[in-house]
Amino acid sequence: MYPSWIEIPVADIDRAVAFYRAVFELGDIERYNDLPETHIAVLRASEKSIQAPGISLVASPIHKPGQGGVVVNFHLGAHAALDKAIALAIAHSGTLVSPPADDGDGQRYAVLLDSEGNPFALSSYEA
Repeated sequence: MYPSWIEIPVADIDRAVAFYRAVFELGDIERYNDLPETHIAVLRASEKSIQAPGISLVASPIHKPGQGGVVVNFHLGAHAALDKAIALAIAHSGTLVSPPADDGDGQRYAVLLDSEGNPFALSSYEA
């Protein structure tokens, strides 16, 4: 078993797409409006052959953004990438909740709120 898809709830799909596109420096993002009152933006498609989950932003009557739910951790590689993503998040209406903390073993971890009020984490690692 593995998580095949992560759905991040949003209230304003355009604002959320702009936020995630800026923070993670993403190119084109596929969008779907196939279901009534549901808007989906795919940040990353699922890669089932290697059990890598897909990630999408979803605005619908049952997707309610806010704190208190699951926190998705996005690993970014090097510490410089973490610092850059934090700066981009803050510049695009994100909020730093917990500044980067070093666990003493080369990993850094920070918690933020996205433009919709959802908590998410960023991590990096350098040996």
